[in-house]
Parts: sequence; C-alpha cells; structure tokens
Amino acid sequence: MIFLIHDMPTHTEINEAKKNLAEMTLDHWLYHDLFTIQWWVLVSATLLPYFIWWKLVDKNRFYEIFTYGLLCGCFSTVLDIIGTEMMLWSYPDKLLPWIPPLIPADLVMIPITAMLVYQYTNNWKRFIAGTILWAALFSFIFEPLFVAWDMFKLEHIWKHSYSFFGFVLFGLYLRVFFLGIKKGLIKSLKDST
Repeated sequence: MIFLIHDMPTHTEINEAKKNLAEMTLDHWLYHDLFTIQWWVLVSATLLPYFIWWKLVDKNRFYEIFTYGLLCGCFSTVLDIIGTEMMLWSYPDKLLPWIPPLIPADLVMIPITAMLVYQYTNNWKRFIAGTILWAALFSFIFEPLFVAWDMFKLEHIWKHSYSFFGFVLFGLYLRVFFLGIKKGLIKSLKDST
C-alpha cells in the first residue's frame, strides 16, 4: 500500500506550490491587471452598485432584503468557487491580488440585483418572471460582455445557456430557502411570546 502514496505531494510541497502561485499572482496583478480598463471596470462594478442599491432599497424592509442578499452572496460564492475549481470558467483579472477574482460578481453584482428582484416581486408569478429576466441579464448580456472584454473565460464545456438555467434554479432555490428561514423565524418569535 505504501507504493500508492509514494508519489503524493507532501504538505511542504503543496505550501511551496502555493507560495510560487502567490508570487505569480502578485506579478500578474502588478504588470497585467492593475490600472487597466478591466481593473477600473472591476472597481466600478464593486462600488457603484451599492450606491444605486442604497437609493432603491426599501428601507422599511432593509434587514429582510439585506439578509436575502447575504444568503445570495454566500451561495453564489460557493457555486462560483466550485465552477472555477472544476475549470468550467475562470476570471483572468483581479481587483486585488489577495482576494478571489469573483468577489465583484458574487458579493456585489449578483446579490444586489437578486435583492432588487426579491424586493420588487411580491408573489411567485412575478418572482419567477423577474428571476428569468435576472438570469437572462447575467447569462446573455453580462457574461458575453465580460468574455468580450477578456474578464471572464468560459472553458470548452460550459455555455451561457447552462449559466441561464443555473441562475434560474439558483434564484428559485434561494427564495424557497429564504422564505423557509423567514417562516421559521416568525414561528419561533410567536412561540416565544
């Protein structure tokens, strides 16, 4: 059995590879990303949506909507990490060399737009229609734009249509999950009084 693990990398070798990757990532960021048009797009895509969202968010439902967005950001990040680790897509440019490149999408653009869909749709029929539009916006407009700008790369196996169905399922699951939490919270509050 020892012969099977003979060629496995050690913890030290893995850390050395991580160190080399970190150095390469910093060099790439300094000489290929920083202050390029793509970098400025990432800066804008990270900051501007929050200002727009703050103007549009229903302040009376702020905590509910913001909690929905936090859940969306968490799930979106996990799904994006899975997709990038499986080499289904990648992000050539980074906002900062120390954080994953998917932060502007997963913690800003996707949750903010999902919060707006949630806020402006008060029943399932409207929510489904809003989610389909949201999925189309990201899959058939934003993704192709970012591909054209060399900021997002689809690997040979992944297509925009897969993203579309993924966004629709993600949006529906997110609302079901959130409404379940909300219902449980309301029930526990009633039971405690």
